Amino acid sequence: MNTDEFEIFPWGEEFLTRIPEVDRQHHYLVDLINRLARTVLEGTDEATADEIVVELRAYARYHFETEEGIWARAFQDDEWFADHCRAHAGFIDELDRIAALEGPEEYRLQPLLEFLVRWLTLHILRSDKQMAAAINALEAGVGVAEARERATRHFREQSPTGLESLLNTYVHIERQVSQFARHLASRGQEEAENRFRTLFDCFIHPLLILDAEDGSVLDANPAACRMTGHAEDELKQRPITNLHPDDERERIAAHLTAPPEAPAGHDSPPLYSRVRTATQRDVPVRITRGGELRDHGRRLRVAFYEDMTRELEHRRELKWRSFNDPLTGLPNRAGIMQALEQVTTEHDDTALALISIDVDDFGALNDRLGTAAGDRILAELSRRWRERLNDDALLGRRGGDEFILVLRSSGAIERLEEIMGTVIEAGRHVPVSDKGPGSASENISVSAGISIRPPRSGLDPETLLRQADHALYESKLRRDRAWEYFDHRQYQRVASRHRTISAFRHAIHRNELSVEYQPKVNMRTGTILGVEALVRWRHPERGRLTPGEFLPAIENDPVSVELGEYMLEEAMRQMERWREDGRHLPVSINIGAMQLESGDLPRRLENILDRHPEIPRGDLEIEVLESTAFGNAAAAEANMRAVRELGVSMSIDDFGTGYSSLTYIKRVPANALKMDRSYVRDMLEDADDRAIIEAVVGLARAFDRWVIAEGVETIEQGRALLAMGCENGQGYAIARPMLPDALEGWLTRWTPPAEWSAAPAPD
Repeated sequence: MNTDEFEIFPWGEEFLTRIPEVDRQHHYLVDLINRLARTVLEGTDEATADEIVVELRAYARYHFETEEGIWARAFQDDEWFADHCRAHAGFIDELDRIAALEGPEEYRLQPLLEFLVRWLTLHILRSDKQMAAAINALEAGVGVAEARERATRHFREQSPTGLESLLNTYVHIERQVSQFARHLASRGQEEAENRFRTLFDCFIHPLLILDAEDGSVLDANPAACRMTGHAEDELKQRPITNLHPDDERERIAAHLTAPPEAPAGHDSPPLYSRVRTATQRDVPVRITRGGELRDHGRRLRVAFYEDMTRELEHRRELKWRSFNDPLTGLPNRAGIMQALEQVTTEHDDTALALISIDVDDFGALNDRLGTAAGDRILAELSRRWRERLNDDALLGRRGGDEFILVLRSSGAIERLEEIMGTVIEAGRHVPVSDKGPGSASENISVSAGISIRPPRSGLDPETLLRQADHALYESKLRRDRAWEYFDHRQYQRVASRHRTISAFRHAIHRNELSVEYQPKVNMRTGTILGVEALVRWRHPERGRLTPGEFLPAIENDPVSVELGEYMLEEAMRQMERWREDGRHLPVSINIGAMQLESGDLPRRLENILDRHPEIPRGDLEIEVLESTAFGNAAAAEANMRAVRELGVSMSIDDFGTGYSSLTYIKRVPANALKMDRSYVRDMLEDADDRAIIEAVVGLARAFDRWVIAEGVETIEQGRALLAMGCENGQGYAIARPMLPDALEGWLTRWTPPAEWSAAPAPD
């Protein structure tokens, strides 16, 4: 064996805390342990080993002072920090106890190595890494309580990896012991036997030497006797299988008495079983089959037994911590969501209430009273709620000062207001110290958000929790009521809007949009003034959708800007196609508020124009709703002026529906005013609508704008408009929106109705 390369402690990445100073010192401690192990292998004199132990003790003290200095800056008055310091002191005490044992050198060094590896591995993997995670959380700007919570969550998530490292370390130690035995054998039989006997007797785990043929016990170390409760003489000559329950014996025999040609040594995986002790207690064990030894031709085998009781307890603790909160004993977020999954599945046909609870101003409370008092407040609140809520209520701690309450019966939901009063009342006179009756107390207020899941709604737990959180946020904002209910009707509207937005965003990229064109004409002369481009959505499930069926849902989302640019590009391409066919036909398109108010509208529009240099810029007209143009007056006016400077025409759509001042109409750089269709529709029966149309026509003349009427659907409407001085129109009485191919045929056939051509001009 190359002792220069021997390591009894395998340092790896999994031991890093990510605090450089702590990690360097941990690594040096590991180097000292490995140096100590090499002194055992090399047979170094006792003085050398003692020197290493002295250095190890001194460096451990120095390291603990460093760690405590780092931890104290954040957790000086915290019980967690105090426990960590006590663990450090316990390490030094145990180190001194083992080093003071009398007897041969190996009698002290082997247990010392076992203790060091066990302690340091567990301490780094659990305590130090958890504390380091809390420090990192504090540096990220969270409070002490949240930092501890994050550290606990981090430890819980990482513990399977840490536990695996721990188990691998123990297996590594066992392998090293076998190598040690073989190495000593090379020095001479007598010395090897003496050293092996010393190691065998002092080894911390139970070791049994078996007859490899029949599995009978030939020797057992003191650790094996302690574990089984049998004296050494009681164990010798008994079949090893007698130590195990009846249902395990066949498997144990097959593992430990495998024939010579079967895989042997540590390449075979460990076996998990139970040992039946002298007091008939079952002890969980891990059994590792060691290599074979030869004794005057007789085949011997070493079996390593390890008591798994503490490890299984640790695993149970980890599993419990995965779904429960150590401070309050309540289910944690994972536990409550797991239970909620089951409840929502089993009780889909009944209503369910999920309540998100948050302690008001808990961060300030923690800063004022300290984290220990904050923890006591949370624990006491939890205790009171558990006592005052019945079995229909499922209570859990989500993390920090946040709790979840689930009401699982219709009766509880009917009494919800009463239950919430109980929850609020529990915060009166909560003690902030552990000094008993008469000690200081605080009145703790909480806020809550309530989501009630309707029967057979199919809402999943995460959605319910988000809804309750939204209601909690509203409660925090209003402050006039301790709890708020989530508005499911509003949620459905919002959810529907988001589904539409998401689907429309995909529609643009999946080429599901098409553009139809509706002519604008002079109703008296029949002159074609241009066309308006109107988007249609070829929905894969709902069929052809008009703008009114989806534009309201997307108008305040950035996807509306994508639509505006898509329409601009399509309009320019279509005008290019018509130009190639020898037809000149201006196109107008609508843009929404987000696009109109966008700071980069002029630049992006100019880029589109530059990609189509053969199209006169004045042939493109942008229509803006009156409510948009005059809603954010400054931004809209600036962009409209920039658009006009590019040579693009502009018009105000749905004119007359807003509250525009005459001054602003004068300032807006629009070429035309488009009268809203609602006035045109009712003008034959409503004198007020006729008066509005006449006023708009007058305004257009006064401000040198041309005017066009939308929604002209009958011959009579057109004739009335002409009589009032409005000659330009657009609507079904002229033409419906059409695809480009259909529009070609219409253009060749269109003539205005005789009633319009012969209509007298206004006085």
